[in-house]
Amino acid sequence: MVDFNDGPASTPDPPHAHPHEQVSYVAAGEIILVMGEEKTRLSAGDLFTVPANIPHAVQTLSSYVRLIDAFNPTRKDFLKR
Repeated sequence: MVDFNDGPASTPDPPHAHPHEQVSYVAAGEIILVMGEEKTRLSAGDLFTVPANIPHAVQTLSSYVRLIDAFNPTRKDFLKR
């Protein structure tokens, strides 16, 4: 689970990529998902997927956003110890 409390943002975060497939559920708020040249507006209740090694970024459109992320394989750096 990832919370953003500093929106809305005027621009997307810098793009990043990882070797994991990602599925994310927008639990609260609104975002723009950027993958390549494609921009998709999403809000609470929407789901998106990001293939492995594809650069992507998020721009928050609301003051609070909560994303629930799942990665395959598991992102060990995200696990609480």
